[in-house]
Amino acid sequence: MSQEKERELGDESAKQVESQMGLAQDSELQGYVEEIGQRLARHSPRRGVNYRFQVVEMDEPNAFALPDGRIYVSRGLVVLTNSESELANVIAHEIGHVAARHAAQRDAHQKSFGLATLASRIAGGKQVADGESIGGVDGVYAYSRNQERQADEIGMELSGASGYDPQGMGRFLRSLDRASRLSQGYSMPQFYFMTHPATGERAAEAAATAETQRHSKPAPRERDALDHLGRLDGMPAERPAAEGVFVGHRFLHAEMGFSLRFPKGWESSNQSSQVVAISPKRDAVVILQLAGEGDDPEEAAHRDAEELEFQLEGPRRLRVGDRPAYRAEVTFPSSYGAVYGTATWVALDGRVYRLVCGVEKGDPGRYEGTCRSFARSLRPLGADAEAEISELRIRLVSAQEGETLRELNRRVGGDWSVNRTAVINGMQVDDVLSANDRVKVVKRESILARPDLGNSPL
Repeated sequence: MSQEKERELGDESAKQVESQMGLAQDSELQGYVEEIGQRLARHSPRRGVNYRFQVVEMDEPNAFALPDGRIYVSRGLVVLTNSESELANVIAHEIGHVAARHAAQRDAHQKSFGLATLASRIAGGKQVADGESIGGVDGVYAYSRNQERQADEIGMELSGASGYDPQGMGRFLRSLDRASRLSQGYSMPQFYFMTHPATGERAAEAAATAETQRHSKPAPRERDALDHLGRLDGMPAERPAAEGVFVGHRFLHAEMGFSLRFPKGWESSNQSSQVVAISPKRDAVVILQLAGEGDDPEEAAHRDAEELEFQLEGPRRLRVGDRPAYRAEVTFPSSYGAVYGTATWVALDGRVYRLVCGVEKGDPGRYEGTCRSFARSLRPLGADAEAEISELRIRLVSAQEGETLRELNRRVGGDWSVNRTAVINGMQVDDVLSANDRVKVVKRESILARPDLGNSPL
């Protein structure tokens, strides 16, 4: 792969990342990650690369690099870190992949995803073959173990040269391994392991390498761990409520001011550019998308049909509540393959929404009632519904002398299990704490209560 091809693939892949995952709309968090990344990039062995660092809205711990030097870490990964050195080592590892041009060594192409694959991703992820593109994004590949070891070595060299503790990589890998082992308890898919085959052996190797570097390099110059934890205080632990949330089977979006009922019992996924749910039998899907600004659903429908190259069969005007709408039978070219069924365009508060409902193959008529109910349920968000919207936020709390993590989590009313709380703190549930210890807990808070990023109310 030429460097020109790397840049071309990077541009294409970055668009996919923004569309499918979305970037975190948190300027302080983005700035923090960018600052760490640029500090490391100054020591990269590969020059002439425009390194850029961003946080993506992904609840699972993940990090990946595009071949042109764009590097992403997920919100879920940041939540799992307990020091700046842990986060820095992950970022340095990704720089290692770019520096060694590992993506250029893969000749992989994006696979087409059908409803079965979508179901797998919603339900908890899918292991992929070595070299396959990940998550529908070109340029993001699974690496071999030898490539992982090489990226570890480069990353820890960068960390040490930048004033970070290389042992942060081993600590992070241990936390990640514990999170993975807990996945059966709360269905937390470990996407990081798709792109980065991880073993206990690799964590041990990282620890040994870090110990060697510790005796050959100056002492780390990183900021105090409390500075890192303080930056996470008040941060959403999962995708922010500003991007819409599910309350039961209702999807509520406070910023855009609407609610929509998805079919009860269907598995849902709130993505950056769409909200999707799939039937229990994995044979039907409903999709909510923004068709654009305006108040003419018929115009939006014909524009979509022309741009996306599909036919509108049996189109008709109708109303959803007191709002104009337009419906047609379609074969819709979604990112998960062709969907056979109906599409309804509904105008609401200056925007037109596209609601697609259908099947991957077979007769879509068996879901006709479900499709109509789905489209008819779009409506303005009322004050009562807005009051129901909440999000999970990280809160940094002080321990009491002699209490265990289990007792602390119970005392402050943590909304995550004590096992999950232990994992994100790099602790054991029965660890005895001192009065000087500061611990991350996750609390559910209403979006109507303004987050206090500096002082925890707990």
